[in-house]
Amino acid sequence: MKILCCGIFPALQRTLELKTLKTGAVNRARSVTRSVGGKATNAARVLAALGAEPLLFGFAGGNTGTAIKHLLSEEDIPHRFVETEIETRTCQTVLADDADDFTELIEDPPPLPAHDWKSLAKAFAEIEGDFDRIIFSGTLPAHAPDDIYAELIAATDPTKVILDTAGTPLLTALEQRPTLVKINAGELAKTVGSPGGDTRPTKNYHGAAPKLRGGDIVELAQELIAQGAGAVGITQGPDSASLITPNETVQFKIPKVDVKSTLGCGDSVNAGFAFSLGKGNSFTEAFVFGLACGASNAMNRLPGVVHLEQIEKLVQQINIQ
Repeated sequence: MKILCCGIFPALQRTLELKTLKTGAVNRARSVTRSVGGKATNAARVLAALGAEPLLFGFAGGNTGTAIKHLLSEEDIPHRFVETEIETRTCQTVLADDADDFTELIEDPPPLPAHDWKSLAKAFAEIEGDFDRIIFSGTLPAHAPDDIYAELIAATDPTKVILDTAGTPLLTALEQRPTLVKINAGELAKTVGSPGGDTRPTKNYHGAAPKLRGGDIVELAQELIAQGAGAVGITQGPDSASLITPNETVQFKIPKVDVKSTLGCGDSVNAGFAFSLGKGNSFTEAFVFGLACGASNAMNRLPGVVHLEQIEKLVQQINIQ
């Protein structure tokens, strides 16, 4: 099974592990690990662990771009990058023993010239037909074209597409009718707006999302379906997840696990869903498998790390309502 993982902007990821993290003070790391970060990279790692054939696709440039290619080759993760003169970004993840979860410092990539975006679209059109499923994932920086996801989806079969983004790029892409939009509840609220209230989608949004009730989630998801989404999968961390289609709403109660880090959980859901759907399973069965992959990722310290034995047990423990 061949699955294309489109993240557009990968990152050189430096993961620092500390005993304790204090703001406004000197913090010394006991270890530093270099790897490749980004939502699509995490999905590709999970797919490789599941036995699929992923290909990571996006931009790479400069010395950092060269470094991430070497690191991916060391991990045996196939990749095809569009070369750019713009240096690939570097991001930092801090894992502290006294913190409940990760702290991430995200560097936005610099603006790209228009011809780079044309090269990306051309390269995508050359390879998209080779893949059974395509995952688009990642928040776009302010300088990126709002319609880049829409343009790429228009060049392929939308029934193959899983789209994980938010804001204007998501709403713009819906007219291309992706088969699944995967989004978390906070992103959904910020993208579509409060039920019955104003809708002011933005590409980069800040501030806390409004708290959604179950009925609110369904109402907002149905708005995305009305605009073109084939189905909407919504995650809420350890809380119940939802899958909304034009015909039904299914809720999934996720078992409690020993959480090491939530970084990469949503990406693992995407990978598991794509893999299971490619095996011929229903949307509900595929979403269960994806959620099990996300929970397995949470049980491990680094993103994109899952274990098959954990996934098998978790699939049996997820309660479908």
